[in-house]
Amino acid sequence: MNVYPMGLRPEDEDLWDTAVELLARTYRTDRHEVAAAIRTRGGRVVTGVHLAGSAGRSSICAEGIGLGAVLAGASDADLGGQVETVLAVLYRPFADGGALRVIAPCGVCRELLFDYCPNARIYVHRWPGEPPNTPLVATGRFSGFDLPARLVDGQAVPVRVAKLLPEKNLRSW
Repeated sequence: MNVYPMGLRPEDEDLWDTAVELLARTYRTDRHEVAAAIRTRGGRVVTGVHLAGSAGRSSICAEGIGLGAVLAGASDADLGGQVETVLAVLYRPFADGGALRVIAPCGVCRELLFDYCPNARIYVHRWPGEPPNTPLVATGRFSGFDLPARLVDGQAVPVRVAKLLPEKNLRSW
């Protein structure tokens, strides 16, 4: 039985499963800690995994790699018309297992997503105490991880990418 964060829409559970399974295969402490799953409007699910570089600037986020994979598999270069939903998952190990949670895009990824798919939906994490407060109560094993993992308290909240940067203007390429 898979465990899902509160707020995750049932139709997006496959994105969570895909990202968690990718992390289970690729996770390396301080190197590959975030995986993203992106659904296209055609229903295809594409993934990306965070690549940390020894020079911080050389690191590439999972969302950017995922967008590149969408473009590489597309019949045209209109990412905005293709990306429907983006979900990124962070895994952190602890002595008693680990913790998984939806992670919001960093500032660079917000800009990138806004430039290419401002109308796409992306999940962010709302901490307990942030209105509305809907704490997670589920814990359990996550497929692919040897150690038990738990969900970090909070809620997954889907928002339009454009809402993350309300002052930004659409770019005309």
